[in-house]
Amino acid sequence: MLKRTKIIATIGPSTKSKNSILKLYKKGMNVVRVNMSHASHSDLLEIKKNIDLINKTVTCAIGIMVDTQGPEIRTSKNSEVLDLQKGERVVLSSKKPMGNTKTIQIDNLEYVKGIKKDGKISLDNGAINIKIVKISKDRILCDVLDSGQISGKKHVNFPGATINLPTITAKDKKDLKYASSLGIDYIALSFCRSTSDVGALKKILKSYKKDIEIFVKVEDQQGLSNLEDIVVHSDGVMVARGDLGIETDITNLPYTQRKMIKLATKHGKKSIVATQLLESMIQNPHPTRAEVSDVANAVYEGADALMLSAETSIGEHPFACVGYLNDIALNAERSEILQFPSTAKQKSDWHILASTSVKLADKINADAIVVLTRSGFTANLISLAKPKLPVFALTNDSDTHSRLSVCSSVHNVYLKFQKNHEKTIKSAFKIIKDKFKMKQSKKFVVISGFFSDVYADAIQVRFLD
Repeated sequence: MLKRTKIIATIGPSTKSKNSILKLYKKGMNVVRVNMSHASHSDLLEIKKNIDLINKTVTCAIGIMVDTQGPEIRTSKNSEVLDLQKGERVVLSSKKPMGNTKTIQIDNLEYVKGIKKDGKISLDNGAINIKIVKISKDRILCDVLDSGQISGKKHVNFPGATINLPTITAKDKKDLKYASSLGIDYIALSFCRSTSDVGALKKILKSYKKDIEIFVKVEDQQGLSNLEDIVVHSDGVMVARGDLGIETDITNLPYTQRKMIKLATKHGKKSIVATQLLESMIQNPHPTRAEVSDVANAVYEGADALMLSAETSIGEHPFACVGYLNDIALNAERSEILQFPSTAKQKSDWHILASTSVKLADKINADAIVVLTRSGFTANLISLAKPKLPVFALTNDSDTHSRLSVCSSVHNVYLKFQKNHEKTIKSAFKIIKDKFKMKQSKKFVVISGFFSDVYADAIQVRFLD
């Protein structure tokens, strides 16, 4: 049984070696994510080189996603580790600690506007909450509401406040330029607040003459108020539940997740569910029952991909995490997904043909859909139609080969096309038979523009010899 839902794993210190990435792939990972909040350019280069080596040896290429840091407020890199106790006083400051009161040094604190006395501040993705007692020029005096430990480079959230930093910071621009030069497949745009943010990123990527897909991360109330327009202008949306669950009402998070996936489906975009999917497995060898249900629910909702963060970047059981995610998805896929209505405009004949091929495959009880594609356009359209069957997308373009890795249901395969189209088809069938253990007499719906210039001939029904 082939998995439809794709798995994205964040690569970190414990998993950036070639052997570790290959092991994650064998457990079910399809895409690696590099978080530029933590990774350096040298880290990204090392990971890219390792993936390039692996992609020369595997059937379905691994894609690479780079996640921008964005206008984040974090504890300073060199902050000392502090044990905070409920009820004690703590100071947040952009300057180095002074005096006897425990001080947490914060980067970019001067850009936080609109905070008020008695307001709440969340540290380390909401693990510790503190209450504002007094605000001065470069210091915020607070009472600790939750005991815990805080160290450097941890998230600091100011719910309801305004962060006067651009969505794409100077650091992001440097990271984007470098990532583009390496030929990565996807950009995850952190803290996207409006369509102008997406437009700004497209302009930057266009200047580098790179075709990179954009996944938006809507993580605060301002972004949610512009959600549908943002989704329309992107290639996909990531439900980044960490900051979103702090900046907005956490009890509303399941509704927001479903709304995002529904909008993505409506407009023919991909969706990724992320953050704390298997959080307990950072330390523990097995997930909780609630985590298993959470992952399954994302599959039932029709998410194209599931993403692991700390579980695979710094966790103690990264390979087991991917294995569990793979198995949960496979089991959940036996059930029907929520059929959110799609109002994506049929912009061309190929949109209609892609949708028709999925319906045809279902009607005739086909075993799979086979797509021959150069750009990946048709394979992507078929994926967005949410087929229940596996889709074998064969391409002669190496960039397309890796870029299709995030498309649900799609098994992305490289194939050198021949001038004789029939020979190309036979070569494709041989790969499917050998690599995916498909038996003879399997019925396939094959879609390709190679058959004929006439659209009516673009879809064929064939049997595996």
